[in-house]
Amino acid sequence: MDALLSLYTGDGHQSSPFQSYAKQLLGMADTLEDDIDFDDDSSVVLMDEDDAALDSSLPPRPEVAKVETKETDMEKQLKVLDGYTSSLPYECEPVEEMQQRLEYIVGRLTISAESRHWEHAVAWDGALASWLTMKYPLARPMRAKLARLYYELVLVPALEPRYIHAFATGLDRLLSTKPGMKRRLELEELTLPWQPLWNAMKKEVWCSKRASQSSRNVHSILMHVAQVSSEYYPPREIPNMLETFLPIVTQDTATTMFDILSAFLPPSHPHLYLPFIFKVWEAFHSYKTEDSILTILGHLSVHHVAGKASETDEEGSLEWKQVGIYTELEWMRIMRTCLSSMNIPVGNTKGGSSTSQHADRTRPSVFKSATPRFAYFAQIIIYSMSVDGPVRPVPDEHATTSSTTTGVEGQGKDYLAGSRALDSLDRLINSVQSYFHPSNHGIWSIALTSFMQRLAHEFSKRWNEELAPGCKTPENQRLTPEIKRAFVLCLRTPALLSMFSKDPLSTSYAQAALRHMAILEPELVMPMLLERAYNGLESINETHRTTAAISLLSAVSAPIITRDIWLQGQRNLLPLLEMCLPGIDINDATKTVCTAMFIVSALQNVKIGDLDAGGAMTLSDDMPAEEIPANFGNDGYQTPRDKRVATEEEREEDIIVKQSTSSFADWVVSFFRRVFALYENLPEEGGRSGKTGGKSEESVLKAIGSALDVVCANLSDALFDLVLNLTFDYCTSNARSNSIRSIGNLVNSMARARPKEMLAKFLPFTKKQIEIEIAAGASSTRTTSNTASAIPSDTTLYWNMTIIRAVLAYGGSSLLEYKDDIISLINTLRHCKSERGYSGNGRMVSRILGTLVNTYSTETRPLNPTQWKDPYIERKHHHSWGKQYGSSKEVDICWHQPSDDEIGFVLEIMEKIISPVLTDLESLVEVPLDKRDSVWRNDFCRNLYLARSAWSGLATLFVEKEKTDGADPFDEDTVVHGLTPNFGRPKAGFALCDFNDPRHQTAVAHRERFGRFLHAASRTVLEHNEPSGKASADSVDASIQLLRAIDVYLLDYAVHRDHVMSTKKTFMITRDMMKTHPRQRHFPRLIWIKRAQLYHYNRMYQHSAYRSRSALDDQLFLDLMEMTMSPYTRVRKHAQTILITATAYYRRATRFVIPKLIDALTAEIAKGKDADPDRQKGALHTLSDKGIMSFCLNLDPERYIAALLQCQSQEKPSIQSLVGNMVRDSVSALTEEYSATSTLKLPLSEMMQALSEINSYRSPLPDEPQVLRDANSKLSLRLQKTQDRHGALMLKLLQVTQDPETHWRYVQYSTRYSLALLCRDHEPTTELAQHYITNVNSDHPLLRSYCERGITTLLLHVKMRTFSQDRQQLWLNQWQNPLRRTVSIDNPDEYLNNLEQLDENATLVDQERTGFLVWAKNVDGYASPPDVSSPFDWENSSKPVLQVIQDSIDVSWVESFVSHLGQESSKASSASSVDLRGDHVAFVKSLSKMFEVKILDAFRQQIEVSLSDDDKYKKRAGVEVLAGLARGSKHWPKSSQQQLWEWLSSTLPKAFDDIKPDTLNMWETFVNTVLNNRDPRRSKPLVDLILSLGVDFAAESAFAVTKRLTLLGGLLDSLGSRIGDVRADELSMLLFKNIQTPYAEVRSQISVNLAILISIQWHPRYPSAAALLEASMNENDPLFIRGPKYLPQVLAYVEQLPKWREERLPPPRVSHSTYDRVGLALLQWIWSTAYSMRASSMFPYVMPLLPEIFKMAELNDSSDIQLYSGAVLYILSAVTPPQEFVEPVMDQFIDAVKSSPSWRIRLSVLPVLQVFYFRNLLNLPDSCAKRIMDVLLKCLRDENVEVRDTASKTLSGVIRCSQQHSILPLRDRFARLARRTKLPKRQDKELFSEALRTLHSAILGLVALVDAYPYSVEPWVPETFEILARYSSDPPPISTSIRKCAASFKQTHQDTWAMDQLLFNEDQMLALSTVVSGTSYYA
Repeated sequence: MDALLSLYTGDGHQSSPFQSYAKQLLGMADTLEDDIDFDDDSSVVLMDEDDAALDSSLPPRPEVAKVETKETDMEKQLKVLDGYTSSLPYECEPVEEMQQRLEYIVGRLTISAESRHWEHAVAWDGALASWLTMKYPLARPMRAKLARLYYELVLVPALEPRYIHAFATGLDRLLSTKPGMKRRLELEELTLPWQPLWNAMKKEVWCSKRASQSSRNVHSILMHVAQVSSEYYPPREIPNMLETFLPIVTQDTATTMFDILSAFLPPSHPHLYLPFIFKVWEAFHSYKTEDSILTILGHLSVHHVAGKASETDEEGSLEWKQVGIYTELEWMRIMRTCLSSMNIPVGNTKGGSSTSQHADRTRPSVFKSATPRFAYFAQIIIYSMSVDGPVRPVPDEHATTSSTTTGVEGQGKDYLAGSRALDSLDRLINSVQSYFHPSNHGIWSIALTSFMQRLAHEFSKRWNEELAPGCKTPENQRLTPEIKRAFVLCLRTPALLSMFSKDPLSTSYAQAALRHMAILEPELVMPMLLERAYNGLESINETHRTTAAISLLSAVSAPIITRDIWLQGQRNLLPLLEMCLPGIDINDATKTVCTAMFIVSALQNVKIGDLDAGGAMTLSDDMPAEEIPANFGNDGYQTPRDKRVATEEEREEDIIVKQSTSSFADWVVSFFRRVFALYENLPEEGGRSGKTGGKSEESVLKAIGSALDVVCANLSDALFDLVLNLTFDYCTSNARSNSIRSIGNLVNSMARARPKEMLAKFLPFTKKQIEIEIAAGASSTRTTSNTASAIPSDTTLYWNMTIIRAVLAYGGSSLLEYKDDIISLINTLRHCKSERGYSGNGRMVSRILGTLVNTYSTETRPLNPTQWKDPYIERKHHHSWGKQYGSSKEVDICWHQPSDDEIGFVLEIMEKIISPVLTDLESLVEVPLDKRDSVWRNDFCRNLYLARSAWSGLATLFVEKEKTDGADPFDEDTVVHGLTPNFGRPKAGFALCDFNDPRHQTAVAHRERFGRFLHAASRTVLEHNEPSGKASADSVDASIQLLRAIDVYLLDYAVHRDHVMSTKKTFMITRDMMKTHPRQRHFPRLIWIKRAQLYHYNRMYQHSAYRSRSALDDQLFLDLMEMTMSPYTRVRKHAQTILITATAYYRRATRFVIPKLIDALTAEIAKGKDADPDRQKGALHTLSDKGIMSFCLNLDPERYIAALLQCQSQEKPSIQSLVGNMVRDSVSALTEEYSATSTLKLPLSEMMQALSEINSYRSPLPDEPQVLRDANSKLSLRLQKTQDRHGALMLKLLQVTQDPETHWRYVQYSTRYSLALLCRDHEPTTELAQHYITNVNSDHPLLRSYCERGITTLLLHVKMRTFSQDRQQLWLNQWQNPLRRTVSIDNPDEYLNNLEQLDENATLVDQERTGFLVWAKNVDGYASPPDVSSPFDWENSSKPVLQVIQDSIDVSWVESFVSHLGQESSKASSASSVDLRGDHVAFVKSLSKMFEVKILDAFRQQIEVSLSDDDKYKKRAGVEVLAGLARGSKHWPKSSQQQLWEWLSSTLPKAFDDIKPDTLNMWETFVNTVLNNRDPRRSKPLVDLILSLGVDFAAESAFAVTKRLTLLGGLLDSLGSRIGDVRADELSMLLFKNIQTPYAEVRSQISVNLAILISIQWHPRYPSAAALLEASMNENDPLFIRGPKYLPQVLAYVEQLPKWREERLPPPRVSHSTYDRVGLALLQWIWSTAYSMRASSMFPYVMPLLPEIFKMAELNDSSDIQLYSGAVLYILSAVTPPQEFVEPVMDQFIDAVKSSPSWRIRLSVLPVLQVFYFRNLLNLPDSCAKRIMDVLLKCLRDENVEVRDTASKTLSGVIRCSQQHSILPLRDRFARLARRTKLPKRQDKELFSEALRTLHSAILGLVALVDAYPYSVEPWVPETFEILARYSSDPPPISTSIRKCAASFKQTHQDTWAMDQLLFNEDQMLALSTVVSGTSYYA
């Protein structure tokens, strides 16, 4: 051990070069690293041993006292490794050897990084990833230093995005852990700097619009890097982070910045920012911001669940408060948001419970990824649970929690199980419980069920975490059994309701939740669940319920079969299996699949056998108590001596289970007969793939196959013999053409389980039958295609061939006994002439050889072999059902490894069968072309099929030698041979590994002969193209067979990646099926077997990837290349697929083949019209592959692009379409960094420091210094090559564009390429600039657009290079404008005053990116430009380019340009208005910035002409040019600016006067474009002009007023707070004063402008982040959302509204009333505010308006005001109000209902009251709830029946949510009132009406109580129905209300009626039936 540990101290390093596994391995790198760390052995990397969770199915066991010594990290990793390697049947590499390989990899990785060979660095990263998959230990210091290196690699400037993604993935691989797992490194071991990542992210998030690319996603990659790295940012940097981030937060950037905050902030020391987070949540009405905050809170809740005892030090930990780490107010906000997020349609709402998503649309976040908010809600709630308040007892298991969820009125408040968080959850679930019912399905269903599933998942996870001995959570903060019980009861009812949901996704969520709950509390869940399952299985007319029931049983199979989870479960297994058998039905695919899934999950870990069979022990009263193994279900194998005495209950259960297992034999027989019947009813097999039926039939057969695998594997010996005889009888007495494949799968399942018995039983019979059939002429008709119809007389042959092929597939050494028979059988089948016959023989040979030479596990039983055969377990194997093993050491895996005899048999088959076949093939190839008829082709195909099938089964026969004779196309000038990834293969269980072994040499010789034949055959096929017709089709079949043989030769070695991924997928699915809780460490034996198989395949895969090539391989690659250009489509497609796949597996194969393919394409194109389109199409399709394309663009882009651009001579539309797609894809792959050279020049000091730390930790290998010198010596050559490549490519593109014969489409393609290749590192040419500027006026719109972008980008790069001092500034966008000045903000008031100064020399500040929440320390400003001369001297190298562009911009050019802009676009032809096009504006702006006033005269005349034109499109052209000129004049000399604005000052007034409705939006956009993010002093004439327009609110023209207000709104929106608070206040007062203007459109615009003005006056503006954080801790309103500045103006109108209401005009002039005008304007203002980010600030204004809004809602004569008033009332519930407004708003609702004389007001307010109460349920005090109850009880006696009905519904909802303690008093009250009220005779109408109303109120009250629990029957409900039954025949509306209640009760209880009816006695059932329909409906 000491010698091993010394490897990590930097001593004793030896040079043992480790050859990498290359880039192809990167895809497999995470197969084991991320997906199988779940057991004690493999999880110790991620968590301490003491933290290993216990099996949730068992209570923690008392440990024997012992002295524990904590394992070191190295010992833990070695334990992990031992768990993997010991499970394999062969010896693995010693740790020392693998450490030397690691040293080699790391050394090459560091050299690659230091020498800037990024592609090699990525390749060596793949090698490191592959090394990690083998689970060898990686020292923590090395992991930390590698992580730092990867972090720095991600941040290298100008690095291509694909490299950034690769290095980010590597960082994630080194640091990431699964959610909730311990991080891999501690902060002391790794500290990362956050500022460099922030600098890189700023460049991506706020890049120049001119430089932006829509497809670029680097910002998302960097965001992920921040999330992975945040735990390693030092907590001391939190204040600096906040001082950096918070000043940037504005209303525009808030959504983006809070995303960034959530990613960067480390989880420690959250007390610094948590209060601020909640204040932000209160102030910002934004869904995206909510997501960011919930992300933070979810992580903090989990991280600080232990409070001060958490992993973070005491200073950095959060102390628990009232509810977890939250205060009471904070908790109420969390729960309120949780409730609103579910989109529950309460009252008249239809979902959409929040306007926050709409608010985000105007200011969206840059980061678009969705946040799983319900997962974070679940984390917050579950990890806040503890006993933190007075305890309210948990109800018994037969009651629902709703009956006891709140304390009794008048007593102190208590909480369910003493947990405030659980109590809040209980109230929330109860309030939405009715929405879980299947009949109440909607968009909310998935939200509810996913939330429930996440809750169950998180609870199970935390529960098991706290069972672990090393749990750090204090005892008083842990979950308790009472909390667990209450939690399960809380979710039980909604989960049971959702299990029959109409939506399959909701059903799956509910089943997942029930699965967790069934493990947590099986006694509470399983009886009710099984009751519903039995009912569902018995249902014959509701198939969806049957399917859901079967699917549910699959999810909860663990409690059914495992007695340690639920003792009573095993008795249900056989009955459930028997009831599920009818589910196997070919006519119902879904039900059949679900049934098969249940059989798999139920029997996967069950030994299928009769416990009473074979002399088993019988139990009787006079026998001693039965003894059972202690803890058998969890520990390793127990001997019979290790027993404990069973309890009475266990003995009784044993008797029941033993009796039930006697039905196993009957069930197995019935199951197989059911399968036989299904097979018999299958459709006929057919089609090209030979499938049975369609997708549904195939899915059924796959599911049945899985079930058969499980059943056959787990059968006892007696039952297997029974099944064997049954199957043999069926197979030997039937031969059905429609089920040949299916019966083969069945036999295959049996042979996999017992190959020896199957061989003995089936081989003699099937061999004889085959010989008989062949002798009789079966399969004698020659065919070469699988599409040919099968001859009926051949059915028996194919039937027996399928059976014997399955029998022989798993024999292994058992086949040796039948060697002669097998060889004879193969030779017999060689006579088959039909495709189905000879292909069946080939597949049989492949399987035989595979089972002989492969290494694989031979069985998957749930017990180890010794346990399986143990007589004691045979009698009591039900004790082992569901058995789990805690470590791979406990699992004894049976492996097949090839023996010498088996290898000898394989070589015998090769010698006796395959070698003669090759001889025949070689002779066939020698046949002249003109003699090759159909017989020849058939012989060729069938012999070749047999040969390639043999080699398909021999993928692991021998280890290949390293091949050295293949071509190695290197660029010697740039490639460093020492860095080129080579290979080093791990041991992987090959049959022949010794190169000197004669057997190895023999096998290699056979394979090389096969390869030489394939090359020879390929040559003849390529030389032979037959004419069309039948012969041609046969030739295609021969070509396809040849291609498949080449595929086998090149790729069938070791294991294919697809097979590894399939194994991984199977493993993951099986593991998830077996999981009972997320932190599970014990698993069934099958999981450990599959885990070992996956580890074995992963080792094997590293032999198949990155293989070397021989000369023969090269020849076959060239043959494949030629076949990709075959004239036959099938051949081309097949060859393309094989070639693309093969190049990914062979080292530098792409570099070898693709240049030759491009040459072939170019040569074909050169033929012109004589070119073969099929060859072109074949080459293009190959080159269009994304991997090939990426390679070509990096290796030789000039040749690749040139080849594409030469395709214009081919007129076939399919080729031109293909070329267009390739151009599009390749252009998108060419980012600016592709051509960059800066990565080769920058110093990269941080990366060099990280490399230095790695090299100082390790001792470099002896050859590393020389390799590094070689690599660095070629750096200049690589740099020069990159520059030359870029120049040559741009020159080639220009030649194409300038060629007069080039088609216009290819001119576009060339332009797109040149645009994609523009790079700031390279100076443009004058020819390119001339091409762009000339074609800006092209007749083709797309070409114009590309050229505009080209000029824009080109000029931007000139600016960047001119302003950059070095390349780091250039690529980090840190270049400095000479006019830029840093403006310090020492005194914010002084700074603001300076912004309004008109001094000519004032510093101008354009962008308002600070001063909203917090002031930055300084901002960037710009000095005023010189008076006359330009402030900039552009770089000399670009001046010729600029001159070319400037010279081109003359009057004629401008005239043409503006003319093209004025053309009507097709998209806008039907639009009523037009908008400015940003790309045109940006183009003109770029010209304006660069050439300043020099181009003004050229544009002026055309602008004036366009603006004076009546055509709106021509007018738009002028406005676009005008906007671009004004926007680009930012740094013009003062005299030039004066000249521009003098002209604009004379032009704009007339233009504004000419504005029409269809051009108003255009001019508003113009104002916004010119003024946005610009100091208003730059555009003072425009600002003054708009402000001076004046608004005459009494003008006769409504549009004239609207126009001025719209322009004013554009000005306000652009300037924001720069307008100044004083002016904003003046404008606001003006608008409030004129809000009663008579024009509706004017009032609407006033509302919009008011919202803008009030929004821009909201700016808390703290001097520093520290001041803001302190205010957030100490002040109630630190963000100033409670200061209604214009409340006096609103109050003034409120005072006048009653008077104006009295003065309203009669219809139809009612809309002209002052009341309507003012009221509607105020409502629109509130409405627009509610949909903005500052919606929470509207409540101070709404409060005084509410009484009038209630009255407006009843105005039927004004549809607009009624619509907006109702909408505003509902919108109050869609915005989370500050806490102090919740109760006042509710009081307003209560007062309106209580005091309003109008029943219409009461009717309209009651639903709103219900919605507001529901949304704010957890925020309202109990006193408010009491007032609500009082007013609702009063409304029950309202004169209006509609009000009474609405009050009853509202009362029902209120009771269900919170007033359960009032139920019994209310029921007694209503019952007394009903008894006292006697209906008089109808003659006395007044008394009758009063009595009827009183009685109706009592009945409605009782109805409300019943409706409060729609899906449960409370103890008082039966008596209530007795009361209602007495009045069921009373006059309406009494009888109507009763019958509606009964109908609803009937509908909502039909699922549970079997149990619910037991709560009714006979009289109550009679009463209920009377109420329902007059008869006993439920009897």
